[in-house]
Amino acid sequence: MSSEKMKILEMVQEGKLTAVEGLDLLKAVDEGNSYKTSTQIFERDFVKKEGERFLRVRVQGEKTLKVNVNVPLTLIRSASKIVVYAMSFVPEDKKAELEKKGLDLTDLDVEGLARIIEESLDGKIVDVEVADPEEGRIKVEVYVD
Repeated sequence: MSSEKMKILEMVQEGKLTAVEGLDLLKAVDEGNSYKTSTQIFERDFVKKEGERFLRVRVQGEKTLKVNVNVPLTLIRSASKIVVYAMSFVPEDKKAELEKKGLDLTDLDVEGLARIIEESLDGKIVDVEVADPEEGRIKVEVYVD
């Protein structure tokens, strides 16, 4: 078995790839994908870049992986800047209405919250297991790595 195929299988086992993503990559390796090599696919989509951190959400049933979400923390920081910019477009009358309800948009530190998430969180945030009568055991994990 080639080293590329072994790497794909290891990444599936570690939860870095879903089974479907792994299968697609294995097919690309076997078919000799003419417009993209499997190495390019790895580097672009799946290999964690040096120092890059992710917020990961996994919902695993006894039989299948239900949810597999990986959000780069840098995306959260970028989104926070967009939110700050977008808040400047809230009409003054709506801001006043929010203030009457106890929410002052100028007090929200969205970028600070994103910085705390990016710099402070590490490891598991949520780890829940439930027994479902139809699905069996379901495990939910949210973590940063």
